[in-house]
Amino acid sequence: MDVDGDGFGDIAESVDACEAPDGYVANDSDCDDTDPAIFSGADESWDDPGIDNDCDGNVDEDTIPC
Repeated sequence: MDVDGDGFGDIAESVDACEAPDGYVANDSDCDDTDPAIFSGADESWDDPGIDNDCDGNVDEDTIPC
């Protein structure tokens, strides 16, 4: 299921089907399905508190605080 509509779904909310039902996507690599700016491959940004924007397990890596 892709709750936030970013094209990346939550692996914990899945179904087996030949075609994705409404609200579901084939990609299940979203680590926060409540925020459309957070998904696997998103740009990491400096934020407070530190958020893993790109779902790689690291927080605010390669960013500069502004």
